[in-house]
Amino acid sequence: MLFRKARTRQTRIARAFYCDILEGRQVWDGERERRADLSFIVEGTRIDVGASGPADDSEAVVLSVPNPDAVAERCWDAGYSVRVADEATGETALSVIDPFGRRIDLVR
Repeated sequence: MLFRKARTRQTRIARAFYCDILEGRQVWDGERERRADLSFIVEGTRIDVGASGPADDSEAVVLSVPNPDAVAERCWDAGYSVRVADEATGETALSVIDPFGRRIDLVR
């Protein structure tokens, strides 16, 4: 029962971040058991999240969005960490950290 509660809580947290804040949608398919417990499509990018966090947290997810500043601001306003860095090109690079510690790089 305790595992089920923790899993339900993680599901709510993932949906709040990926659906409400990043404005994505949850998807299901026949590969769900092999890939992850939860999967979301955000701006055409599939992001898999396991019951205890990201399915593969070794690399950042690169998310192409129309307005990276607006997405970063929504994440910041919701209490999530936002990282700002200046690239060698002189452009500002934005990243947000999902509830499970995965970095999501926001690009135009």
